[in-house]
Amino acid sequence: MGGIVGLLGAGLLAAGPALAHPHVWIDTRIEVILDAENQATGLRISWTYDDLYSLYIIGDKGLDPDWDGALTPEEVAGLAGFDMAWDEGFAGDTYALTGDRALALSRPVEWTAGYAGGKISSTHLRLFDVPVPVDAVPLVVQVYDPGYYVAYAIPFDPVVTGGVGCSAQVFVPDLDAADEALKAALSEYTPDIDLEAEFPAIGAAYAEEVRVTCAAP
Repeated sequence: MGGIVGLLGAGLLAAGPALAHPHVWIDTRIEVILDAENQATGLRISWTYDDLYSLYIIGDKGLDPDWDGALTPEEVAGLAGFDMAWDEGFAGDTYALTGDRALALSRPVEWTAGYAGGKISSTHLRLFDVPVPVDAVPLVVQVYDPGYYVAYAIPFDPVVTGGVGCSAQVFVPDLDAADEALKAALSEYTPDIDLEAEFPAIGAAYAEEVRVTCAAP
């Protein structure tokens, strides 16, 4: 169990039936950082966890002992980095592409965390190995958990910081087609397989994405 799944803790695995995927829901904000030459230099990602998982983390860490829904500054500080101890090779459930070329991203830096309205939010910055030119060929940023334990959505308008003549749009997948792909993948399994431990890597079919383009200078 690695990546975000490992960070979420085994306690949630017993929270429902084996096929109750996903288990956790995360609303994602994406900021694409561009330089003056319309080259992408990094992504700032914000995750807002669902109420149930937020409650699980607050309780697991012993925060908000009076259960008044508010954290002291010291308790908020105790949240910082709770979801940033990534396994080696974990992609952060964030994938960047230009054309059909996958782009390398750094491990997370500059992370923060907060708690409001019963939900935990965290942010982190990831940098491209080299600046990525953005023009009529879009820079695509996808968010998904390959094992579909976590369901990511992008309900917020993406932000483009820097650059000239650039815009960003959110695109959502064909959920009916994704559901059919999931059914087809599950049909391959025999009854003796532990689906919770070996759930098919179907998350990409449910991936929402941001596409960034820039006009020619």
